[in-house]
Amino acid sequence: MLRKKKIFDNFFKLISKIELQYPKNPFGTRPLASNQKYLELFNEIKDEKYPAIDNFEKECSFKIDKEWLDQLALITQITIKKSKLNYQHGRILYSKLREYLNENDFKDETINIIETGTSKGFSSICLSKALNDSNQKGKIITFDLLPHNKKMIWNSIIDQDNLKSRNELLQNWQEEIKNIIFIQGFSTVFLKRVHIDRCHFAFLDAEHTLAEVMNEFNYIKNKQKSGDIIIFDDVTPNQFDGVVQAIKEIEKQNLYVFNIIMSSDKRGYAIAKRK
Repeated sequence: MLRKKKIFDNFFKLISKIELQYPKNPFGTRPLASNQKYLELFNEIKDEKYPAIDNFEKECSFKIDKEWLDQLALITQITIKKSKLNYQHGRILYSKLREYLNENDFKDETINIIETGTSKGFSSICLSKALNDSNQKGKIITFDLLPHNKKMIWNSIIDQDNLKSRNELLQNWQEEIKNIIFIQGFSTVFLKRVHIDRCHFAFLDAEHTLAEVMNEFNYIKNKQKSGDIIIFDDVTPNQFDGVVQAIKEIEKQNLYVFNIIMSSDKRGYAIAKRK
């Protein structure tokens, strides 16, 4: 078993040496659509109703500003893709973090939040807004293979205006960016290099295999106390079975209480609260 673990670790160390050169152009080398097309996609979904998310916000007693969320989503969530666009996880993350902070008196303590799967930065910015709106000191450490400072195409409405880095893509949210540490790399490799005593809150949305989700969970569970939170994205049977299976495996450990929320029949989320 120890030999297998050593081989596994060495494999990911080897990958980590070359990963900063990858991906070079993950969304291509030219805009995928016109600004008009991105606006059409945005207008098609921005006013859709999600009763389950509405009820969740009421239960948490906190609700993100819709106009603020829509403007962020237009830049970071409206993309050309086959599946239906859905950015309701921003509402869940904001409301749950606000509730968590309201229920716990951290005073001058700095809370630690970990996210895997940064993408364009939508989720990190929503979490950071929750920190700011709660007047809570905190840092969000977020991991992704996508670079933060490389100018490139992003499959976004901003692509018509020259190449931009993620940092430039998020230029309108400077107060939120101040709370975020962007790390380029595999979470499998870099999570264990993050030395924090406690992970108060986490959002897992990177690789959706059983092994990857369990690897991230196993790191975080050892750094949480009673009441701390992990939110899993894409808990959707027949689409992301690796995530679904991971939730089943974690439930067997009897360490967390789960709340499953479906924003639609094709997008589910699991909120796990440490016992």
